[in-house]
Amino acid sequence: MSSIQFNYFADKQGEQIIRQELLKKFGSLYVRDYFGKKESIIKEIEEFPPAPFEIYLTYESLASQIITLSGKSSISIYDSPVIEYSPSGIDDDKYYSGRLAYFGANEFPEFKKDVQSLFRKLKKKCWKDKQWNEWVFETIGDEATVFIPNRIVYLKRE
Repeated sequence: MSSIQFNYFADKQGEQIIRQELLKKFGSLYVRDYFGKKESIIKEIEEFPPAPFEIYLTYESLASQIITLSGKSSISIYDSPVIEYSPSGIDDDKYYSGRLAYFGANEFPEFKKDVQSLFRKLKKKCWKDKQWNEWVFETIGDEATVFIPNRIVYLKRE
């Protein structure tokens, strides 16, 4: 299975941009956790849960097409039109990575196009560190100290 992922580093303003763009692109969002214990409809930025979190979201109209694993309430992410969203954050002046990911490959071609379009739009609001190949939201500035698993790295816009 192929996936489309956007891994990034963002401050609170950057996360606000992501949420704005999600709502612009998809309108009202159907949101749930992996196991389906928490479900909601999000229409405003303020309705997103407080970080840290990992949620799965889609168009409200596609919520009925989410497939769960046999006999369970957990999402089959490879067969459903959902985006996994884990926001970036900061701890001890070091940013940790956030991620938006779509694992459905070509199962939902129109949804996939919308996800690709969203990721392109978000990348326009970022710079990319050439050495580490990491996306950083411009709202952080031209330099960032980030946590990449097993190391702390200094990223700089060139």
